[in-house]
Amino acid sequence: MESISKGLRGSNVCKSHEASPVIPFDLVIEILTRLPPKSLMRFKSVSNVWSSLICSQYFTNRYQTVSSPAPRLYIGLSFLDNSHLKCMLISVSPSSDSDITISSFDAHQDLTKRAMRGYITHVFRGLMCIVDEASAQIYNTTTRQLVVLPKIEESSIIAGDHVNKNIKYHIGYDPVQDRYKVVCTVATTSNKVGESITYLSEQWVFLLGGDISSRWRKIPCQSSHFPLTQELTIKGHMYYLAWIRDLDHLLVSLDTSSEEISMLQAPEDNFCPITVTLIECCEKVAILHYIDLETEGMMKLWVMEDAEKHRWLCKTLVFQSSQVDLFNKIKLGVVGTTRNGEVIFAPLDTACFYIILYDLQKNHMRKVEIKETPNRHLTKFCEAAGFDDVENLIYL
Repeated sequence: MESISKGLRGSNVCKSHEASPVIPFDLVIEILTRLPPKSLMRFKSVSNVWSSLICSQYFTNRYQTVSSPAPRLYIGLSFLDNSHLKCMLISVSPSSDSDITISSFDAHQDLTKRAMRGYITHVFRGLMCIVDEASAQIYNTTTRQLVVLPKIEESSIIAGDHVNKNIKYHIGYDPVQDRYKVVCTVATTSNKVGESITYLSEQWVFLLGGDISSRWRKIPCQSSHFPLTQELTIKGHMYYLAWIRDLDHLLVSLDTSSEEISMLQAPEDNFCPITVTLIECCEKVAILHYIDLETEGMMKLWVMEDAEKHRWLCKTLVFQSSQVDLFNKIKLGVVGTTRNGEVIFAPLDTACFYIILYDLQKNHMRKVEIKETPNRHLTKFCEAAGFDDVENLIYL
């Protein structure tokens, strides 16, 4: 940062004419951290010094501590335009936390680029993961930068001819080294041993923002398993539910700093892969099973109270008839949780423009409509892709 500071003091960008005083470096940073991301992206072209400052890890971290962006729900739209199928990514956000209707939106036209292919798996700290078969792309929702990750050429499972092949990508954050990583878990079913089903799996890690020679690194794992849920990141650890043999469950924990994988005992229950997800509940890992949500108005919630003692607390959530009427037996999927701890449910396989927010602590459910959406009448498919409240200036 010292070289950037000297560059700013000696550059013409801080002087309107010869007699003008030089703006102190600390004051420049304070001013820039209070500007919207669109302005910062334009100011990168002012000079190489300004570009280096705005793209630096120091400024990125400082900006996240100062800025307070509104929470945003990212939605993918598929619609017919002159008989051609097109896609668009939009973000919607309420004007205040008390609003029950989301009305504002910003259209991210970048999704219509040909280079952006696949389906969105999740959004994490301003970074979006897009997967297309065995490849992945990372999209910065703030800077609009799109990076295509290299394929994992050394994976024997990806290269092999397997019928049941499972490939999952997830973005994680290493708080020790202050860097982002993408973790890929590749798994498949192995040959049956008697009546038992076994699995083969591999874990790979890719460092975001590395040099051009960056590549996937394979990390060791003590037990092969088959991922059942998408990963969840909490306090430098990534978690996901998996089958280890037959249909026995366990909770996999990956330390994003040390890259060590641990196997934790999961609750003894039969989980349906389609209606189970990991969520954060009071800063703890929780398993939400909502197989009976649409039909019986019930869900089960397990919260991990003590990982070392394998202690889980179970709670059955029962909805009132008025709450059940909100989704009217429409199949729902979990998008994520809000900063207030509400679980976000969104309709599946439909073009309905609404979400359902459920407060786990208060057992309160409310329906939130999304209005003023572009191409509303042309939309054939609408999918809530993720929820996030971070503006990330990191250069990938």
